[in-house]
Amino acid sequence: ESLVAKIARMGFSDRLRMAVKGSREVRAILIRDPNKMVAASVLSSPRLTDNEVESFARMANISDEILRIIGANRAWTRNYGVVVGLTRNPKTPLGLSLNLLARLNDRDVSALSMDRNVPEPLRTAARRKVVFGQGG
Repeated sequence: ESLVAKIARMGFSDRLRMAVKGSREVRAILIRDPNKMVAASVLSSPRLTDNEVESFARMANISDEILRIIGANRAWTRNYGVVVGLTRNPKTPLGLSLNLLARLNDRDVSALSMDRNVPEPLRTAARRKVVFGQGG
């Protein structure tokens, strides 16, 4: 029986426990759990690595609330990959991605200015930054 099927049959408290104590694969499944408490508890797992947080930041199929929690954590936003992942993710709340835009390098800003998947105000801000230089 697959891991996804086992997790699907678990109750709320078991999923909550697995989110904190489970393996990397379990966390990758539970971060997409429809219950926000389960998904958020994955982020409080002591075994969570920066690479996992970076991959969560790039996922378009997780809750915007989870992306907001990742963006609010200073330790994770020190990682440039997390910042890029959050700004390029269409689900990231606009205010958060606009704040993170200032931290991107020129190459990533110009890629963002042409990215059709991000919200229009973010793309416009990136385009303005490319045209007017870093000051704009």
